[in-house]
Amino acid sequence: MKQLAYISTAVNLMSDEQLLSILKTARNRNSEHHVTGVLLYSEGTFIQALEGEQGEVDKIFEAIEADNRHKNIIKLIDKALDIRNFPDWSMGFATINQHQAHEIAGFLTSTDDIMNSGNNRALVSILKTFITANNMVIGY
Repeated sequence: MKQLAYISTAVNLMSDEQLLSILKTARNRNSEHHVTGVLLYSEGTFIQALEGEQGEVDKIFEAIEADNRHKNIIKLIDKALDIRNFPDWSMGFATINQHQAHEIAGFLTSTDDIMNSGNNRALVSILKTFITANNMVIGY
C-alpha cells in the first residue's frame, strides 16, 4: 500500500458548489479504486491525503496533477504504508465554507476525528497543523 499527501493552491477561490463537485468526483473515483483519504480546503489552499494500492493512488494523483483548478502542487509525503490512517473515508472533506457541504456524505462534521486522534504519524501531524493554522475547528 501507498500513502501520498500534497498541498496545492486553487487557481481561483472555490465556491461551495465547486467544492461539492470536487468532493463527489473524488469520492466516486476513490471508491472505484479502493482509495481512502481526506481533503481539506481553506481560503484557496488544498491539502489532500490518499491511501491505497500504489498503482491506484498513482493513477488518481496523475488525474489530480492534470486538474487545471489548482496549481503549485507540492508532494508532502509519498511512501509505503502498512496501515491506513483513514480506512473508512472514501474521501473525508472539510472546508471553512460549510453552507451546503454538511448535507453531503463524507463531509466532516467535526475535525475532532483528526485533532483528537492519538495517531501522531507524519501525515496526521501535517493535517493537524493545517487544521490549526487555518482555524478549521469544525463541530456541529
